[in-house]
Amino acid sequence: MSDPDAILPDRITVLTCLGCGAMGREARCEGDCSEHKLLLVDAGEFDALQSAAQLARQRNEAFKPIALALLDSHPSEQACTDAYRAMRAVAHKALEATEPYDDRGDWQAPPAQTGWWCAQCGNVDAPQPCIGVCVWRQTEWVNLTLYQAGLDRAAEDFRAAPEIGRILDRLVAVTPHAGRCQDNWRALQAQARAALEGPQLRPVGTQPASSTKVSKRRTTHRT
Repeated sequence: MSDPDAILPDRITVLTCLGCGAMGREARCEGDCSEHKLLLVDAGEFDALQSAAQLARQRNEAFKPIALALLDSHPSEQACTDAYRAMRAVAHKALEATEPYDDRGDWQAPPAQTGWWCAQCGNVDAPQPCIGVCVWRQTEWVNLTLYQAGLDRAAEDFRAAPEIGRILDRLVAVTPHAGRCQDNWRALQAQARAALEGPQLRPVGTQPASSTKVSKRRTTHRT
């Protein structure tokens, strides 16, 4: 039996076998269970995503004003050297002040485990063939939809953070030859323009939805 008004949990602790990956406890509901299909991913993976997204967002908040200032400045050749040195000092300070993050390049949702969650007792049932090694531990999982929502929110920050960071790295590391400062400045401007042409960087502090509502149309029954 399934409760169409049940709200699927975002995060849940489930008794899990470290050997085969089975979930659930032997005790069952007194009466009929209210079962709902639940796609779960490791909570550690979600926490790593959240941490990386926060750091990427902070780097973007620190780096974006410098990239915009680079785009808005058009110094003459005579003034370019001093302007370049000043911009390089600002970039160096920003790079030193920001914390690096786990830049995996292509963040994707990890493989999901399918379980059947009971809205009455909170148990998640996911039997697996036993491999002869039974080690049961309380394990934290998160709803796949929560992970995907966090990934969608962080996508632009993950795209922009390394691109803008590399521009600042070049600004700090490269010293233009005499008479070529403007050429170097324009090259950095082109790179900054490409890095900033995506959607507007998201503000720090965006929070995920607190829960996922099960609609009548999408409620899935075990067969």
